[in-house]
Amino acid sequence: MSVPSMSRARLQSENQAAMNAPYLTAESLTKTFGEHRAVDEVSLSVPQGEVTSIIGPSGAGKSSFIRCLNLLEVPDSGRLRIGDDALQFGGAEPRRSEIQAVRRHTGMVFQAFNLFPHLTALKNVALAQMRVLGRSRKEAEDRAMAQLERVGLADKAGSYPGQCSGGQQQRIAIARALAMDPDLMLFDEPTSGLDPEIGAEILTVMRELAADKMTMLVVTHEMEFARHVSNQIVVMVDGAVIEQGEPDKIMSDPEHQRTKQFLSAVLGR
Repeated sequence: MSVPSMSRARLQSENQAAMNAPYLTAESLTKTFGEHRAVDEVSLSVPQGEVTSIIGPSGAGKSSFIRCLNLLEVPDSGRLRIGDDALQFGGAEPRRSEIQAVRRHTGMVFQAFNLFPHLTALKNVALAQMRVLGRSRKEAEDRAMAQLERVGLADKAGSYPGQCSGGQQQRIAIARALAMDPDLMLFDEPTSGLDPEIGAEILTVMRELAADKMTMLVVTHEMEFARHVSNQIVVMVDGAVIEQGEPDKIMSDPEHQRTKQFLSAVLGR
């Protein structure tokens, strides 16, 4: 092999390794509310450019865990690394600057749309950019328009949330998160409460993000999405991860009896 060929092979190998390196790593994260341990020493890694889906029964701690990743809930103990930012919990509370550093690279989409009802779609998407990123109004609105177009809602830029369907409001919320230029997107049951047809709009946007190699962690009850779009599936029960692996393996041949019970219930409907 020639030296240039070896160099190209090494470069390709290094690029592939960088893509597969974890962008998010949680180690033994724990969060309690009173006597209830909602997140029980959860550890997982989300490789860069890949999609990880978290599934499990209601009350499993999925939403509490994902809120810990964005520090909407501060873990009681454990360690979290997102990109180059690492935090250790269990001692002093994280400083505001540390929280902002984590959030700066993380976009989050909730079950509730959390849009300002008195602002148009364009202004909803632009506002955080101006306040958090310091963008000018023109720069923020140009970016907002580009993201509304990306989620298929350019024609709704001047509409208020109350004039939009539930699916459209959720897509506006996704555009708002994307406009902040995140390296990681967190989704907490983004289709919850939407009828199947409207929910399909959201899943289409998420599939497009996955095709663009956006790093994503998705709490979801959409089993088809988890199976066909995810690179790995994590199963949570009673605040703990009981199983994780490749989607086909988890869906077709789970090892844990509780996983089998859950999948039998949700897939047998």
